[in-house]
Amino acid sequence: MYARSLYIHFPYCESKCHYCDFYSLGREHLTRDRKSAFFRALEAEAWLQAPLLATELDTLYIGGGTPSLMSPDEIAGVLHPIRNKIKNTTEWTMEANPSSISANSLGDCRKLGINRLSMGVQSLDSALLKMLGRIHSPEIALSALETVFHSGIENVSVDLLCGVPGQTTADLEKSLKQLTAFPIKHLSCYLLTLSPGNPLFGKLPTEDTQLEHLLFVDRWLTAHGFEHYEISNFAKPGWRSLHNLNYWMGEAYLALGPSAHSYDPLGGTCGRRWKNHSSVDTYCSKLLKNESAQEWEEDLTPGQKEIERWMLALRLSDGFPVSWLDTSRRLELAAQLQKEGLLQPHPSVADRLTLTPKGLALSDEIISTLI
Repeated sequence: MYARSLYIHFPYCESKCHYCDFYSLGREHLTRDRKSAFFRALEAEAWLQAPLLATELDTLYIGGGTPSLMSPDEIAGVLHPIRNKIKNTTEWTMEANPSSISANSLGDCRKLGINRLSMGVQSLDSALLKMLGRIHSPEIALSALETVFHSGIENVSVDLLCGVPGQTTADLEKSLKQLTAFPIKHLSCYLLTLSPGNPLFGKLPTEDTQLEHLLFVDRWLTAHGFEHYEISNFAKPGWRSLHNLNYWMGEAYLALGPSAHSYDPLGGTCGRRWKNHSSVDTYCSKLLKNESAQEWEEDLTPGQKEIERWMLALRLSDGFPVSWLDTSRRLELAAQLQKEGLLQPHPSVADRLTLTPKGLALSDEIISTLI
């Protein structure tokens, strides 16, 4: 394959959040020796996988973890094998926590080519931040946003959580007002999900309250100039996340780092997916012995491909063509979903259907129904 999108996973955090399912380790694991080994392994994987990338990258996304813990020089070092593929037109995103933002580092990141920042704010309520285990305060988050925009980075996204125990729509509105007082271009709002073993699991709000939160955020942001273009994502017109759209459109992507997943839609019969080892130590050990870090791979079946086609299309406000309703059962289900206010004709494209805001909030159930 010749992927035009690249993801790099930096697995170390300032502090591991109790609700996070992504593979990451607390900063206490980032010793000098382990850090050195990780960067050498990541650069080795970049050399190994570079032939799978197109000559020019459309998007590059450095996630984690807390990638903003890396210095620009460290980022430049691991990207050396593919530096010539990063162009001025490449959408280059780096995730950051508010407490890891500094003016000097941001200036060097801009010189390196990073032109989009995704900041994990989650909430601007002190009590909710403490409950979530976040190490920043509302004041630190707002100060970090000021620093980011002062640095000249224009394409800024923020993350927000809803459905948090004790959270109200008034809390959400206060956070949304404060965040959109800045010229942010994108906002991701995720429903807090916890495993049954999490101490807060029994305190999660009811499904009706969760739905109320999701629909409130949709109404508020769309009334303030954002388009709700994906289940959890809102953007000002022209500022959708190109990297994530590449995933949702089913295009090829390459991912480097521990636990990273890659996808080649042209591999095998119906596409091929593979994943790296989720242990930093195993990942480093393999690559520093000139071995692949890959843990497993799978060739998709026609059935899996069909399921993913529906799953991806129903995530997006662009929806799907009416021609996909190719059985009497699907036609009946679509008619029932429209009657219930969950599915609607696309507002501007003929012969397409799209989920309503309520439908997007209940998308998991709808997807399983249609599939």
